Amino acid sequence: MIDFISDNFILCITAVYVLLGMIMSIKLKKSDMKIVDKYGKSFAEIPFRTRHRILLKGKWIKIQYAITVVLIYAVMLVRLNDICSLPLAVLLALPVSFLLAFVFFEGILFVSAFVRKLISVNSASLNVMFSSIIFILAALCFYFTTRESLNFSQFLLSQICLGCCYVMMLFVLILVLKEANSSDSMLTFRNIWKSAFLTIMLFIIVLSLMSYCCLLHNANAFDGVKYGLADIFYYTVITFATVGFGDIVPVSLLSKAVSVLTVITSILCITVLLSEIAGLKRNNNEKR
Repeated sequence: MIDFISDNFILCITAVYVLLGMIMSIKLKKSDMKIVDKYGKSFAEIPFRTRHRILLKGKWIKIQYAITVVLIYAVMLVRLNDICSLPLAVLLALPVSFLLAFVFFEGILFVSAFVRKLISVNSASLNVMFSSIIFILAALCFYFTTRESLNFSQFLLSQICLGCCYVMMLFVLILVLKEANSSDSMLTFRNIWKSAFLTIMLFIIVLSLMSYCCLLHNANAFDGVKYGLADIFYYTVITFATVGFGDIVPVSLLSKAVSVLTVITSILCITVLLSEIAGLKRNNNEKR
C-alpha cells in the first residue's frame, strides 16, 4: 500500500481532493447566506485573505489538510529513508509534509482567486468547484504526462477521479444556470459567456483525460496507434463539436464509451448554455 502511494503520490492526493472537494462544495452551498449576514457581502466579494481564514476554519478543510499531510508524510518517509537513517527521515519528513500541504492549499486558493477575477461568481460552492476541478485536472495532466502506461489499479483510480470530476462539472453546469437566473446574480450577458466557455473547456479536458487514460491502459484503444495527449485533446474537441473527421478512431469498448459520452455532453452543454446566453441577451434588450 505504501509502495503504491509512493509511486502514485499525485494520483492519491488527487483522489483525496476529489472526494473531499465534493463534500466541501455541498457544505459551502449552505454557507453563502451566513457569510452575507456576517460580512454584508457575498463570498465572492469579500477580500481574498478573509476568504482564506473562513475556509481554514471549516471542519472538512481541516480533515482534507490532515489527510494531505499524512499522505505526503508517508511518501517522504519512504523516500528519505532510502537516503538517510530512519530517525533522521522521521524528523525531516514532518516539516516537509506540512510545507508541501500548505503549497497544495495555496495553489487551490490561487486558482480560486483567478476564477474570481475571471467570472463574478456569487456562490461559494461554485467558486470552490471551479477551482478544485482546475487544480485536480492540472495535477492529473502532470501525472499522465510522466507515465508511459497505466496498470489496472492506476487506470481504475484515475477513471474514478475523472468520473467524479465529470459529475462535479454537471453540478457546475446546474449552478451556472441557477446563478444566471438568480435575481441577485452577478452574472450578466457580458460575463456569462466566460463561465460558459470555462465550463465547456473543463468538460473537454475531463473527457480528453478519460480517453487518454484509456490509451495509457490499452495501447490499442485508438487505431492501435500510440497517440499523445495533444492528439487526444484534438480528437475530443472534434468529437465534442460533432464534426468527426475520422482520422482518429476509437477501437476499444471503453474508448468508444467515452466518445459517446463526449457527444452527449456536447449536445447537453451547447444546447443549454447557448439557450441561456440567448435568453439573457433577449432580457437585456427588453430592459433597454
